[in-house]
Order: sequence, then structure tokens, then C-alpha cells
Amino acid sequence: MKKINLFLILFIFISSFLFANPFSGNVSLIVIDAGHGGKDPGALSGEINEKDIVLAVSKYLYDNLKSDYNCVLTRDNDIFLELQERCDIANSQAFDVNGYPIFISIHVNAATSESANGFELYIKDDEKKLSLLSKATSSTLISKYSSYNNIMVNQYINKVNEYLASTIESSIKRAFPLYKNRGIKEGNLYVLNQTFMPAVLIELGFITNSDDRSNLINPEWQKKMADAIASAIRSL
Repeated sequence: MKKINLFLILFIFISSFLFANPFSGNVSLIVIDAGHGGKDPGALSGEINEKDIVLAVSKYLYDNLKSDYNCVLTRDNDIFLELQERCDIANSQAFDVNGYPIFISIHVNAATSESANGFELYIKDDEKKLSLLSKATSSTLISKYSSYNNIMVNQYINKVNEYLASTIESSIKRAFPLYKNRGIKEGNLYVLNQTFMPAVLIELGFITNSDDRSNLINPEWQKKMADAIASAIRSL
């Protein structure tokens, strides 16, 4: 019995090194995705376009983080990108394998009811399994996950998704204590399902709500929101 117990302890000890959490280090790549763009304006309110708001916030976020992190914008001007192109940009990036990559997609909400307001965050459905391989997948990303099977990687990604989203949520709440928090939701969203890394989609507010809209088009508010998101990322 003692020999069996010693064997089990040794097996668990060795396994903890062989299969250590691939996301236990620091963030070493941040992919910032400004939704929509070009021929796709996103949500609209008169002459106000979602694509312009999210690009501005994404650039503020990039400027905040670029000196300390490997940061990539999926777009830095008013161009149209297919959803898969955005995912390919993220999945093809090289990064320090001692750290891990994250994907942050910035969007603006809309509703038929003008009373709908506030921010919310989306992560992929826990039951949705990422395939982890595509033509665009970088050798760095393949190397990062090479010691794990698909089930293990997805379990780890689900946990980091929840932690990443809750950290961003808390930071936004601190920066905007009176702003309605609509919470963290699971969603079957393409960019969350096809980026092979922890990923969060942030809906900054409702373009169809007059109060939210006034904030969304205000450069000072945009920068404050970007800084709140950046503060969360820095705390990971």
C-alpha cells in the first residue's frame, strides 16, 4: 500500500510539471480588435457609427499598453475585415511562450428600446470547444499548447476567460461607479470561437440610448474607458 501511495504522489508531482497551467505566466501578447469598419458601420444612430467609436477606444487602449506589452491592432484605420481575418491576425502572432496571449474585441451595443443602457462583456460558451489549429496558427501558439490535449486547453481557456472578463468588469465598475453593469455573458460569437486564446468581447454601451451615446462619442470618456480596460490587463 505504501508503495502504491508513493507511486501516486510521484505521478501527481511529475504531472504538475508536465501539465502546468499554460496561462500561469504574464500576458505576453494583447490583440485589440476594433469591431466592424469600412463598408460595415456596425450599430448606427443618425450619423454616428459604431465603427468610429470602437476604433477610437481601441487606439487609446493600444497607446496605453504598447510601451509595456506586445500589442497588435487588428485594424488601425477605417477598413473592412472579415471575421475570420480578425481571428487569423490574432492566431498568427508570435509571442513569448513564457507568457500567454489574450484577445480583446471592442464593440458598441444597440437595442430596439431606447432605455437599454450600460456595458456588458462576452466570453465563449464553456461548452464550445476551440479547434486550436488553422492555416494561420503561429508556430508559437502550436508550441504553447503542444503538451496538452484539446480538452485540457479548452478547460484552461474557459477559466482564464472568466478571470479576464471579471477583472475587466471590476475595473470598469471602479472607473464608472454609476454606469449600469449588465454583467458577463456567454455568447456564440465568431471571434470568441475562432481565436485560440483567452478572449473577451466588450460592449461599451448602447448607441441607441441618449446618455450612453453622449458618453460613447466623448473622447475623454473613450480614453477613460480604455484606461480602465488597460488597468485590468496590467493587473493580470
